[in-house]
Amino acid sequence: MPAVKTEVMDVIVVGGGPAGSACAHFLERGGARVAVVDRAEFPRVKLCGGWLSAPIWDALALAPGDYPGRLWEWNTCHVAYRGETRSIACRGWFIRRYELDDFLLRRSGAELHLGVQVPDITRDDDGLWSIAGLRARFLVGAGGTHCPVARLGAPPRPQGPVGVQEHEFPADPAAVARARAGGDGEPELLLHDDLRGYSWNVPKTDWLNVGSGTVEPGEVRAAWQQARAHFLAAGHVPSDAAPELEPKAMKGYAYYLFDPAHLDGAAAIDGDGRGGRLLVGDSLGLAQPLTAEGILPAVVSGRVCAEVILAGEPARYPERLAAHPLIGEYRRVFRLREAAAAWRAAPAGRVQADASSPPDASPPPDAPAPSAAPSRLGRLGRRAIATGFAWMFSGARLPAPPIVDLALSGAERWLGRRSAPKTPAPRAAI
Repeated sequence: MPAVKTEVMDVIVVGGGPAGSACAHFLERGGARVAVVDRAEFPRVKLCGGWLSAPIWDALALAPGDYPGRLWEWNTCHVAYRGETRSIACRGWFIRRYELDDFLLRRSGAELHLGVQVPDITRDDDGLWSIAGLRARFLVGAGGTHCPVARLGAPPRPQGPVGVQEHEFPADPAAVARARAGGDGEPELLLHDDLRGYSWNVPKTDWLNVGSGTVEPGEVRAAWQQARAHFLAAGHVPSDAAPELEPKAMKGYAYYLFDPAHLDGAAAIDGDGRGGRLLVGDSLGLAQPLTAEGILPAVVSGRVCAEVILAGEPARYPERLAAHPLIGEYRRVFRLREAAAAWRAAPAGRVQADASSPPDASPPPDAPAPSAAPSRLGRLGRRAIATGFAWMFSGARLPAPPIVDLALSGAERWLGRRSAPKTPAPRAAI
């Protein structure tokens, strides 16, 4: 019986979403031979809110006007937090992943192997990876949270994944226009009172995308029940669409927010630099630490991965990724999130006393009992949280990074010295 013929490529990319297609596109543009393998046929339904922040266009080397799919540009974000709703000026876009992913994949120029399962991945004595009749020295994992390439190396996961319940469905455009909080495509966000997640309602002309995300997957069902009641009570969902908001209509999934430790698992490269495996996007765990935006870091990591392979420096991928301005921003936001979580976890009375008392001072015996951390927020604090989240949702960066870094270092030292919780502080989504 003759041997099965295999085709040798420069790179095999497992996963055809934005991370994989971006990697393939820039590799092909640099002259590499690339094959993309995905178990799905494209176009395919992909659970995702579908929002794009401003930096995405430069990362894709694409102008908004050159994208042929439907694009909803918005300039206002409606944010509800603790009974107050604010309409905040900021900018972004929404797409449907059904359209975007197909376009980016076809644009990549790679050889596409769609509808192909990847039950196992092998590597021969020549150092060539073998998948579905394809062979290559480099293997890129872009298959999301459960990517088979990621399973080969088990990247570090210091914290668990976040949970999401989501649904995108067609709706009568006239009814959507009457019910929506603002203009077409303008997101309506509900920040959860405990700041451990948020929910959304996004009108896309004749489609609605709704959902909830929480830092603990076990909390997401209850969060969606509350969000559903909020959106219906506000009248921002057409009444005849109410059945689409029932829990049985929602679809769930989980993925990892950025943690600096994830970069330690970004690549495993051969000693001679001529082969190895690399992870991009959700396979590595790069979603924005507060908003959980995933498309932008997926594209950025895919592009950086392609650049280091083309430059003959694949071992520098973790270093190059860590040095990228976006990842530098994510590291800063991660520290901000962790400091906020530690502050909320610290006993309120101790934190309040520490702000104005010597290290060993105790509150007076007749002092009132301290309130919980969230109640320390006044109206200005709530406004700052809502505005800041909308600002980050639009992809805006933290101002004056050196000053922010200095302030975070001071806050981390202060929290470590003053609060010193005996158990790790709970994670916070926002």
